[in-house]
Amino acid sequence: MNIPNRSSMLVPWSAETGNDVACICIPWAGAGAAPFRPWAGLLGDTADVYGVRLAGRESRQTEPPATALGDVVDELVRELTELGAPRVALFGHCSGALLAFELAHALRRSGTAPELAHLAVASQLPPRAVRSAPFHEEQDLLRYVPEAFRNEPEMLEVLLPILTADMKLVSDYARPADAPLGAPLTVVYGGCDDELGAAEVDGWREETTGVTAFHEIAGADHLFSGAAWPALAETVRAALS
Repeated sequence: MNIPNRSSMLVPWSAETGNDVACICIPWAGAGAAPFRPWAGLLGDTADVYGVRLAGRESRQTEPPATALGDVVDELVRELTELGAPRVALFGHCSGALLAFELAHALRRSGTAPELAHLAVASQLPPRAVRSAPFHEEQDLLRYVPEAFRNEPEMLEVLLPILTADMKLVSDYARPADAPLGAPLTVVYGGCDDELGAAEVDGWREETTGVTAFHEIAGADHLFSGAAWPALAETVRAALS
């Protein structure tokens, strides 16, 4: 695969700690690596934190967004192999959870990539249920915009095209035919998420033969706004401990 003029997707947020686990954090649709910067201090005793910055946002704003999920996964596998960490934990939020899931399978298929230590996902339906979920573009896109930006036309003008591109990446998503993973799996959802609850996320347990743990964070919305964001990081930290 040849992706010219692309910057690195992995943004290191942790100082060198000597951890043998790198926690790769993949954001929700439209977001970049920046939300995970505070996680470096919260997860520092368990893993080195890397945010994933896809094309089209933050310092990569001038790059065209990706158009194929498989291309993004292949590039992340390459970067993780070059990173040299012996083990990686993957965290994916919302659409990022599907990317993390696909990346987990790609790491297993690779003969040179690091070992998958843990998969953690938040605010996402199980892969087998994604294609059957209805998507209403105007309504659903705003769901991924932080509340503070929803009434700012200039910010929406920047965010909505990136959101649209990200949603197209997963609009025709179909779970791969691969066998279930063998790594531990942590599934997190917000207690105030209007569309996801314990019943909706239960199917994730079918995606691994390892231990699956479910966590509801009280008061959290779909994006884990405000105090729910560090609470989400603490849940991930505890899962990796």
